[in-house]
Amino acid sequence: MKRIFVALLAVSVCACVSTKKYNTLRGDKIFVDDQLSLANDRIAQLSSRNALLGEQNDSLGRLLAQARGSYDSLSTAHAALGERYGRLLADGSAETARMMRQIEASQAELDARSRRIEELNQALAAREKVIEDIRRKVSDALVGFENKGLTISTRGGQVYVSMEDKLLFKSGSYAIDPGGAQAVRDLSNVLATNPDINVLVEGHTDNVPYKGSGELKDNLDLSAKRATTVMRLLLENRGIAPERITAAGRGEWLPIDTSNTSEGRAKNRRTEIILTPKFDELMQIMTEKQ
Repeated sequence: MKRIFVALLAVSVCACVSTKKYNTLRGDKIFVDDQLSLANDRIAQLSSRNALLGEQNDSLGRLLAQARGSYDSLSTAHAALGERYGRLLADGSAETARMMRQIEASQAELDARSRRIEELNQALAAREKVIEDIRRKVSDALVGFENKGLTISTRGGQVYVSMEDKLLFKSGSYAIDPGGAQAVRDLSNVLATNPDINVLVEGHTDNVPYKGSGELKDNLDLSAKRATTVMRLLLENRGIAPERITAAGRGEWLPIDTSNTSEGRAKNRRTEIILTPKFDELMQIMTEKQ
């Protein structure tokens, strides 16, 4: 009888432990699924925003080209009016007075177009300076990590800080390495002192299927978890407002090398921290009446 009681007690304890472990894993899975859903929604919002930034960049170029073309046309017309006025000046006729008024109106429009071109040129120069200043500050802060799996570039009015997995993560893991963690902390110091920069952290994998176990199902889960890890490390710096940063998992779907070689796959395994400065003044100039 005593042996039967002991056996029943052991079964009860095991069942309790198994249930507790199951509930813990189930809770972790629900949390990850929720975070993935939020990240996908944010990805859609940011994709729309990036598309808008590209359209605004193209619009600014078109506005400048149009303004320059209009200025050239007005200059030609103004010169022609001046020549005609010179021929008619000796007549002292009403036509001369009319031509004079037309020349003055043409000159006023020419001056206005010239000012518009100068405004656009200044806005473009200011935009390029802001981007270059950010790139320089980031490069200065991360100088010890370049050529160690970290590159910095500018594209489409944004600064890209790309960190290869060999700097940040071991294969199949989302636990950040100490060296990579220091690079992220150094970058966070730059972001803390430049509050007008928004940040998107994107995790990328290669196209080799994820073979891990547990709460992660595939490369998308792994990339999202890695992006979240980097985001959390950035937010350890209290000088960075959480609303400035978004984490997104891109999985294997945005490769930078499609050669399908071991070298190409290594390039694709990366975390990109995309810095977008605010251009409120530039946007105001672009939307003003031409």
